[in-house]
Amino acid sequence: MAQDGAEAIAILKKNCAGCHNVNSVNGGLALDSKEAILKGGNRGPAAPVILAAVKHSGDLKMPKGGKKLADADIAILEKWVQAGMPAPASFVAAKRRSSKHWAFQPVRPKPANSSIDSFILAKLQEKGLALSPRADKRTLLRRVHLDLTGLPPTPAQLEAFLKDDSPAAYEKVVDQLLASPAYGERWGRHWLDVARYSDTDGYTIDAPRDIWPYRDWVLKAINKDMPFDQFVIEQVAGDLLPNPTNDQLIATGFHRNTPSNYEGGIDFEQYRVEAVADRVATTGSAFLGLTLACARCHDHKYDPVTQREFYQIFSFWNGVDEVDKEEDRKYFNRPFLEIGTDEEKARQVKWDADFQALELKIRKHQESLTENADKDPTLIALRKELVDLRKEKPKLLRTLIMKERPAPRESYIHLGGDFTRKGSAVQPGGIAVLPPMPANANRLDFAKWLVAKDNPLTPRVTVNRVWQKYFGRGIVDTESDFGVVGDRPTHPELLDYLAAAFIESGWSQKALHKLIVTSATYQQASLPRPDAAAVDPENKLLARQNRLRLDAEIIRDSALVSSGLLTQQLGGPSFYPPIPPGALTVTQVVREWKTATGAERYRRGMYTFFQRSAAHPSLTVFDAADGITSCTRRIRSNSPLQALTLLNDEASVEFAAALGQRIVKEAPAEDPARLRHGFELAVQRAPRPRETDRLLRFVRQQRDSMPEAGDTAVWTSVARVLLNLDEFMTRE
Repeated sequence: MAQDGAEAIAILKKNCAGCHNVNSVNGGLALDSKEAILKGGNRGPAAPVILAAVKHSGDLKMPKGGKKLADADIAILEKWVQAGMPAPASFVAAKRRSSKHWAFQPVRPKPANSSIDSFILAKLQEKGLALSPRADKRTLLRRVHLDLTGLPPTPAQLEAFLKDDSPAAYEKVVDQLLASPAYGERWGRHWLDVARYSDTDGYTIDAPRDIWPYRDWVLKAINKDMPFDQFVIEQVAGDLLPNPTNDQLIATGFHRNTPSNYEGGIDFEQYRVEAVADRVATTGSAFLGLTLACARCHDHKYDPVTQREFYQIFSFWNGVDEVDKEEDRKYFNRPFLEIGTDEEKARQVKWDADFQALELKIRKHQESLTENADKDPTLIALRKELVDLRKEKPKLLRTLIMKERPAPRESYIHLGGDFTRKGSAVQPGGIAVLPPMPANANRLDFAKWLVAKDNPLTPRVTVNRVWQKYFGRGIVDTESDFGVVGDRPTHPELLDYLAAAFIESGWSQKALHKLIVTSATYQQASLPRPDAAAVDPENKLLARQNRLRLDAEIIRDSALVSSGLLTQQLGGPSFYPPIPPGALTVTQVVREWKTATGAERYRRGMYTFFQRSAAHPSLTVFDAADGITSCTRRIRSNSPLQALTLLNDEASVEFAAALGQRIVKEAPAEDPARLRHGFELAVQRAPRPRETDRLLRFVRQQRDSMPEAGDTAVWTSVARVLLNLDEFMTRE
């Protein structure tokens, strides 16, 4: 064999380098340069992997297709490895190409004198179309109220807007809504979908967890218009900021929302790894619009993300403190933040110590007994003492947060995605196709890298997701996949215009919302356009607005506003609205559902206690997120169960009764006046002549069928109709 290894390299080029090269690094291994060969691949050093694969002596049998190399070729490769894998100086790979895919290109600067409408109009004019006329004032006010706050306008708000003929009337309403606490609730709920928020652990036990302070942090951050880059940094790595505040620690609950399994007999390491992998996948969909989870078991089949890069990102969370021993669970050592006064915290520490000491005392005493450990008087007394001590447990609020271990765990590639099969070691790092991050980066560096101005994905993904909420679909329809197999943007220049404007505004979410809702594109009527439908049946070019069915929580909230029952309490522990009997029996552990009473009963839907294994039926029937994986877009289904829920669910009947009472109390006694008031409360408009005729006939029928019932019962029946209208649960 030639001293420079030319024969061996020729064999590799002919049989292996087609799949293992700088541009197609299968298994993390490239064989088209000496540098790459020495670097090795996902399974570790290249030499033993190559020899085992070509000899078919392990699970890898190469070349691909199963045809074994000739014995003479294998012998040449063996001698080459034994000689130290020499190679000529000319054996150098071409520089890895950067991706030409649109999503990885820099965000283009915002053009002068441009606007949302200019980009939309340019596309429409290519098809011979124009924007639809502006929606009427009633429709527009209802739309913007529901979109910005998730609550319909009250009669007083509607009347004020209808009377205001000034050019600034609409913008004034927008500013008022953006300043409303309800704005944070509406847009906070969208973010909680992305964060896979839930009030329970998930899996079969699905025990309650203390996480609602994170939900409240989200609402407050959005209401005060925290810059989005800071919003991201605090959630991903708030614990690593210098002298982090309680709020910055609470923010890290973002990645504590992952499901957790604490069932007896499980392998805790397996579920810890699942939690870390979930954090990688959620990071990909929430910020980068990439399906990073596809690279957990192998290099991504379509996008320039290698398996090694998946585990480089994995390693940022691999050092986070987790529950991995039964004793940790038993003695409450989960990473958490205690929220309370110094006196309350001291009392909690003392109680924990007393409880642990008493449990240890009981265990030792029990071990000392040879028989009849149960009817023993000392043991009985100690157990009673333990029961009494449990009753004295301090009521100190705890919430789960991120916390780094004193010593980091080793991170390595999981061969085939199996954490028990260790591949080569990896260090924290990013994705080569995106701008580099600092050497020796930690999780805080990673968080800053996500929102760096030269990272083109995060601003595009974020503005696209906001746009989707206003029009039903994003400029990129595959909102969580900006990769090669995802959809291309319908308006690429508009996407970059919004991304650039977002960054220039200081990452202000309120400025982004105002930019969109004050555009003529947003304010269009949603009426059908046969001329537009002929050339653009899916309305991708936006020649009109789209009708959108309201989210599950907003349907409840709209009924609460219409009926006058809404309790406007911002934040706090989740509450328990009425639930159908037997709804929780599908779970392994049926827990008590303490149905709320009084004002607590009428809180906004987003505060409903969310149990992963058995979410409230009124949420699931209207397609609420499942809280298990990151949800970047809810589906909008249409089923008979939805109508049955709005007619017969205990809460719906209660709302209808309150609306019926309100109609009778607030409107003149004449039936037409009452009907008009009911429509104003429910859908913010007057009934049309045909609707008036049908419903007045319905009123008479109700009186005839219930001769002894009062007006309230009759108008409660009408209210049930109004709260079940398609228009009531739809945003025009």
